[in-house]
Amino acid sequence: MSSDWNWINLPGGHTEQLLADLEALPAEDGNQPCTGRGMVVVQTNATCSFHISFSSTDVLPTRGTDVPTLRFVVGKRRNTMTSVGLGNPYLKKEPIDFTRQQDALLTSNPERSRTFWFLYDKVVQVAAMGVQGCPQADVCRLLCRFQDSIGFRAEVCENLRYVIISSGKLPVSLRIVHVGPPPDVSIPRHLFDPVEWKELPWQGCSCIFELDEQHLAILKRIQSLLSASPLGPLYQLVPPECLCLNPARLLDPFRRPELLCQGPSVVADSPGDEMDWRACFEQVQERLAIPLHSGPWTYWPLRFDRADCTTVTLTPTGPVCQQAVSSWVAAVQQASGLRNAAVPRDMLTLTFAYEVFPVEGENASQVRRDLVREIKAILDKEWGIMEFIGPKLALWQTKSRWLPFQAAYVPSAPTP
Repeated sequence: MSSDWNWINLPGGHTEQLLADLEALPAEDGNQPCTGRGMVVVQTNATCSFHISFSSTDVLPTRGTDVPTLRFVVGKRRNTMTSVGLGNPYLKKEPIDFTRQQDALLTSNPERSRTFWFLYDKVVQVAAMGVQGCPQADVCRLLCRFQDSIGFRAEVCENLRYVIISSGKLPVSLRIVHVGPPPDVSIPRHLFDPVEWKELPWQGCSCIFELDEQHLAILKRIQSLLSASPLGPLYQLVPPECLCLNPARLLDPFRRPELLCQGPSVVADSPGDEMDWRACFEQVQERLAIPLHSGPWTYWPLRFDRADCTTVTLTPTGPVCQQAVSSWVAAVQQASGLRNAAVPRDMLTLTFAYEVFPVEGENASQVRRDLVREIKAILDKEWGIMEFIGPKLALWQTKSRWLPFQAAYVPSAPTP
């Protein structure tokens, strides 16, 4: 359902109006709205609060009943917050989460309207709201994923079929821009499938350093903290066997053509002069023979610098180590003939997880701050100095999984 000029005027007193039956809406580009899957976009210049609800019944009013309802309130508590929660009113009169970001609140100037979107998708168990007219991760302002220890939340939202709009205590006027299926609001699009919860194929190669057992155990503990926290369902962990320092990132799907202009040996016998990944990897391995041969005496002592919920950043123990790092990276670039895609701040960063869905909402942000504080305390106490040695060529199968060159490919035998 879409409209260029579909205004709804609601009197005050928590008046409710049925907006759509998700089972009756058409599919859009193969994306089918249905029970438990819907999205609505609203534009308004209202200065009084309004509610968007996903309900299991079309019998109104839902307020004051036990009907399963997922409800968003924009401009709650005198326009100091926008919230999401279960029930009408909320269970225990408290939302699951809320945001105070200014663009997620009602306009302060009736001459300037604002556009908001709201969605629930039972397939990925995500409830979210955001600003502007196109739902995506970077304009999301509130997100909850109901895959946690409080399992009843997902069960309550399983049969949400109807979209209901309602006023607060005062009258409100809104324009319904669109009602349809929920789009994907995950962050690593084209790299991760949030429905199957698995990484998608992604190829590239880089020079990496592995961790010793002591420091690998520390990162595993940090991963366990993240996984056990309320934010765990929003993140994907890097497999422990693939945790590494990745300072020299040489090839990826977008930069592979850089090899094409450097010689015909890397061009596969296929239409359009497309390059074969195996040929690319073998060419890079051949070019890096000298830097990789020096691996046993390539030595980087690094200490802890800072951390967040996905990465640990290290720093050289002194100027001599810093010079060794810079010289080695320069030698790899010169030998390979490829620029390093890792910017300086990323070269000494260990990635142990990545966000699949954005962490948005005051409660979620507070949990993240507490978690980062706990992670930093562990690393300050236990990291000490990690002595990195023996770089190797890693071939990436996804954005977080890699294999050493020797395990992934057996070099082609030369043509007699």
